[in-house]
Amino acid sequence: MEPCISSGIELKREKGREISIEEWHKLVLSYGHLVDRWTKYLWGINKSFLYSYEDLHQTIWYILMVGLMDFNGKGDEEKYLNWYIRNKTLSVIMYNRRPPKCKDAPFTPMKLEYVSPDDSTDLDELFYSDEGK
Repeated sequence: MEPCISSGIELKREKGREISIEEWHKLVLSYGHLVDRWTKYLWGINKSFLYSYEDLHQTIWYILMVGLMDFNGKGDEEKYLNWYIRNKTLSVIMYNRRPPKCKDAPFTPMKLEYVSPDDSTDLDELFYSDEGK
């Protein structure tokens, strides 16, 4: 199996061992219940601020994958991911922060009227660029 190298990041688990794309896929999907639970819960209390259930769901999948890459192998992985998803998603929704490790290509599940004014210039450039004219 080929090692998984995505966006220049090697996926390493278990004392630096590289994992294949298939192993990574299986690992990510094994935590789908956390993604579904947090998506349902956060959609239920924040849907008026969010574009769609699907955007929130996609954002939480992304946060889960970043959490898996950040996990240092100490402690219970599922508890860590539950904590990580909760804190990072609430940071996006409550404090208008970008998802973790998402600097060059910002995305947000938030409706534009609820995005921080500090980020509005970036969003204007992203959604209303003059390219293509």
